[in-house]
Amino acid sequence: AFEVLMKILYGARSARFDLLRAVGALATNITKWNSRCDRMLHRLVCYIHSSHDLTLRGHVGDPAELLQLTLYSDAGFAGWTSGVFLALTGPNTFWPLKACSKKQTCVSHSTPEAEIVAADVALRTEGLPALQLWDTVLPKPVKLSFQEDNKATIQILKTGKNPTLKHFNRTSSVNVCWTRTFFRGLNEVELAHCETDNQSAGM
Repeated sequence: AFEVLMKILYGARSARFDLLRAVGALATNITKWNSRCDRMLHRLVCYIHSSHDLTLRGHVGDPAELLQLTLYSDAGFAGWTSGVFLALTGPNTFWPLKACSKKQTCVSHSTPEAEIVAADVALRTEGLPALQLWDTVLPKPVKLSFQEDNKATIQILKTGKNPTLKHFNRTSSVNVCWTRTFFRGLNEVELAHCETDNQSAGM
């Protein structure tokens, strides 16, 4: 079962981002595998067998000068999961680069809390390293557009203030002021609202 799961993980990281959440949930049970995990793995394999037509696609139709990075971040409040999706985009370009689904180590009491934890993961692990890389690859400094679908979270990230989140730095190991500096102090990083239907990180 473990060999099958790891093979699925390899394919999910390469070309089937929709499988990341399910594989990640099963991987946390490797040391305590039981018959329920066998049934979950069987259901996952059945889903893969019935969805061969789902493929990862990208297209590039712009010169390098018009390209930018777009970073999507989303959180499943009930499942305490951070979803991240990074793509190279332009007026006629959308090329997927990276996606991940990571279990949150803290318990959130509201959707904005979970969203901020996900935003912190997205910026630290994907957004900022990608800026360093693509500044070297492209002929001009690249910009990063951070896409968030929760308006309350956007307001907190812009201002760094929320009276109901005074406990946040201690309980979640996330400094809201740290994330705010990127949207206020760095010209190459911008915070934008996207509709939930267009939230690519909602895996």
